[in-house]
Amino acid sequence: MKNKKEHIEKDSTNAEDRILKAAVEIFAEKGYDAAGVDEIAKRANVTKPLIYYYFKGKQTILEESIKRFIKKVIQEKTQYISTTSSISKETLYKGLDEKMAMFEKNEKIMKVIAMELLKEKPADESLFNLVMPMFDIAIPKFEEIGFDVKDRMDLLITSYFFGMAPTLMFFLF
Repeated sequence: MKNKKEHIEKDSTNAEDRILKAAVEIFAEKGYDAAGVDEIAKRANVTKPLIYYYFKGKQTILEESIKRFIKKVIQEKTQYISTTSSISKETLYKGLDEKMAMFEKNEKIMKVIAMELLKEKPADESLFNLVMPMFDIAIPKFEEIGFDVKDRMDLLITSYFFGMAPTLMFFLF
């Protein structure tokens, strides 16, 4: 088992990135609700006022962590989709291998996202709102390949519950 670092090294990244990294680690270990800003500051090796300089609070830290992760995923998906011209067995296996590598590389933020998606929240606070931009990129490519995309929300829900969620849960648990 890996040893946990109590503090994130000062020289490794800038303060904002250290705060986000520390928060994701703590959110993944304890859950968002049990994490505290004091603990995030200690782990990131920054002062509490510096956290509030960059972020309004814990919720903003969570949202920024997820937005940055999704932005990275969108970039990777865009590249994958733009280079895929047809669906074949090899293409599907390659995509699955890449998705599993992405899950492994981003295990902590994926765990945080999974825990937050399982919580009951008002629709305007839903993490689905953060995921929607990925579909703006993917839908035209799905249509180009031959998928009939009539209902965007149906595609989102189907993709999540029959694609991402089972894979994510299998990998994390």
